[in-house]
Amino acid sequence: MSTIFIVGSSSGIGKATAKLFAEKGWTVIATMRSPEKETELTSYQNVFIYPLDVTKPEQISKTVSTVLEKHEVDVLFNNAGYGMKSRFEDMTEETMQKSLNTNLLGMIRVTQKFIPYFKKKKSGLILTTTSLVGEMGLALDGIYAADKWAVTGVCEMLYHELAPFGIQVKIIVPGVVKTGFKMEASAMPGFDQLLKNQTEMLMPDTDNLESPEEVAQDIYKAVTDNDRDRMCYVTGKITKELYEKRQELGDEAFRKYIQARLMKNC
Repeated sequence: MSTIFIVGSSSGIGKATAKLFAEKGWTVIATMRSPEKETELTSYQNVFIYPLDVTKPEQISKTVSTVLEKHEVDVLFNNAGYGMKSRFEDMTEETMQKSLNTNLLGMIRVTQKFIPYFKKKKSGLILTTTSLVGEMGLALDGIYAADKWAVTGVCEMLYHELAPFGIQVKIIVPGVVKTGFKMEASAMPGFDQLLKNQTEMLMPDTDNLESPEEVAQDIYKAVTDNDRDRMCYVTGKITKELYEKRQELGDEAFRKYIQARLMKNC
């Protein structure tokens, strides 16, 4: 039986992934900041819940060490996240630190703890949730865009660095998913039309957003895919269309294409 260690399992994509893998017969290590509040995953006999806040290095060390003493982990799935919407000039020091600490440094801290373990066993998969904004810059995403581009870059670097040790590195790239994921937002005067255009581009049909369960299916595919050399798995119809459009047009033409859509009627 294979084992997956999931960071950020309390809701949304993380919880849906934990349920799917458990139902597929995997042993699931589900981590979250407040495990005492969890009521759904506790019903699975093959799900083990541990505390993990990616902003707390000491807790990361303790939890990972405890888990690796009891389980042989095959897959690390980094999925913790913090979102924001803000004009760039309005970002506060607090929100910038919180975003970087969760989305980028948190992912790095957990991954570092697993690399020696995977190197020793000469196998393992590190899968990380990035974002469409880790593939293309969008307006008003603030430091979140920097986080996600950085995470994509770290993963691509590790894809090469860890290959000699038999360790796979992959990313899952969602767009807008129907979850309880909270985005910190501030007032953004002067951007009403641009925001409307961007929302219509990313969510043309708000009644049919991709569900966490659909993303979980793509995550299962990424984990079980026999293509060991594939790194990027884009999920969701709109996200795939935009990702493929950038590849088709090239970077400069794609930026002009997006700007024309965002600036319509502005």
